Amino acid sequence: MKYLKLVLIFFLIGSCKGQNDVSSFNTTWYEVKKQGNEYVIIKCGYDGEWLEIQHDSIFDHGTMEENKFKIHHVIQNENSTFLYINENEKYNISWINKKQGIAKVINDNNTKYYVNKPNLNNIKKLKGTNKDCISVEDFENPQKIVSTEESYSIDGIWKLNCEDGIGSISIKNNEASLVVLFNQIYIHLIEIKRYDFEQGIAYKLKEIPEDSGSFGAQLPWKDYLNDKPICYIKKKGDNIYWYGFYNKKTKKREITDSEFNQENNNKEVILKKCHD
Repeated sequence: MKYLKLVLIFFLIGSCKGQNDVSSFNTTWYEVKKQGNEYVIIKCGYDGEWLEIQHDSIFDHGTMEENKFKIHHVIQNENSTFLYINENEKYNISWINKKQGIAKVINDNNTKYYVNKPNLNNIKKLKGTNKDCISVEDFENPQKIVSTEESYSIDGIWKLNCEDGIGSISIKNNEASLVVLFNQIYIHLIEIKRYDFEQGIAYKLKEIPEDSGSFGAQLPWKDYLNDKPICYIKKKGDNIYWYGFYNKKTKKREITDSEFNQENNNKEVILKKCHD
C-alpha cells in the first residue's frame, strides 16, 4: 500500500511538471516563409529573423530590433503553449508539423512560421529578390527611406470601422498622426524605414505631443523620443502593429495597447481606408 502511494505521488509530480514543460521548444528557431504547401527560407546574405527559447527566457532577433525577455509564466493547452513575458504579453506557439520541426508563433497579433535548429538543413533555401531583402545601404543608413518607381503609398485616414471607429491613423507622405488612446494620447509619427518585401513602413515618435489628457501628460515623453520604431504598417493586408513606446532609460516597451487593440478585442488589427 505504501509502495502504491509513492508511485501515485511520483506520477502526480510528473504530470504537473509536464503541464508547464517547454523543453520541446528550447532551441533556436529560424523564420520560414510559406509558399503554397511548403515552407522555405529566403536567403538574403545576412541573418534573418530568429528566436532562441531557453527554459527561462526568449531572445527575439527581428529585422528592426532585438529583444530579450524573461519568461514570466507558462500556460499550455492541447494545441498551444503560451510563453508569457509579463502578465499580458505572450508568445503563442503551436506545432504545424512536429516531425519537420515547423511551428507557428503569434506575438503582438503578428503570425510567423519557424523551423527549429535540428531540422534547419531539411528546409529548402531560396535566394531572395530585391523585394525580399534589405540592401547594404539600408543597414548603413537606417534612416533612409526607399523611393522607387514601385514605391507604395498608404496616404489617407484609416480606421477599423469608418462609421463609428474611434481609433484612427492619418498618413500623408512620410508622416502620420495616431490616436493611441482616445482623449488621452495623440501623437505625430515620422517614417524611418520601408521594407519592400512586404510593403511595410516603420514609424518612430516625431516629437513630444502638445495635447494630452491627464494620463498622457504624466508619461515620460523625453524618454520615449528616440529612434526605436513604435508603429509598423503593412500595406499588404492593411495591418497595423503597435509596439508601444520604447523607454530609453528602462529599455522596455510601455503603453503596448492602442485604441485599435481595445476596439478589436486584441485580435489582429486590419484597417480600412476611410478618406484620402
